[in-house]
Amino acid sequence: MSGWWFAAGCLGLYLLLWAYMAWDRKRRVTALAARRHNPTQAEFIALLAGDCEADVAAFLWDELADSWQPEATPHPDDDYLKDVPIDPEEQGDWLDAFCAAHHLSADDWPEWPGEQATTVRNFARWLSEGRRLLPRAAA
Repeated sequence: MSGWWFAAGCLGLYLLLWAYMAWDRKRRVTALAARRHNPTQAEFIALLAGDCEADVAAFLWDELADSWQPEATPHPDDDYLKDVPIDPEEQGDWLDAFCAAHHLSADDWPEWPGEQATTVRNFARWLSEGRRLLPRAAA
C-alpha cells in the first residue's frame, strides 16, 4: 500500500470520527433540551442568584451558551461533563477567562472539590467563592 492510501485512510477515519462526535453532541444536547426548561439569559442569572453574583452568572452564560446552542441553553443544574459532551479541560479555560476578565490569578485559585458534581451551579459557586478568597489569601 502506498503512502497516499494510508494518508487517505487516516483522513477518512478522522472525518468519520468528527462526524460521529458532532452527531453525538447534537443528540445529547437535544435530549437535554427535551427533558428540562431552557432558560433565557435573564432566567439563568435569576436561577443562580442564590449561588453567585450576577456578574459571575452573566460570565458563565456567555462562556457556556455556545456549547449548548442552538439545541438548548445552559441551565444551572446541567452537569457539563455528563449532559453535554464538553472536554474536561474546558473548565480550566473558563477559569482562565474569568480570571483574565477580573484581573485575578488562576494559579492562586482554590482546587476544584473533586467529590463535587460538575454542574453549572457548582461551577458558579466555585468561581464566586474563589474570587472572595483570593484577596484574603494575598493579604
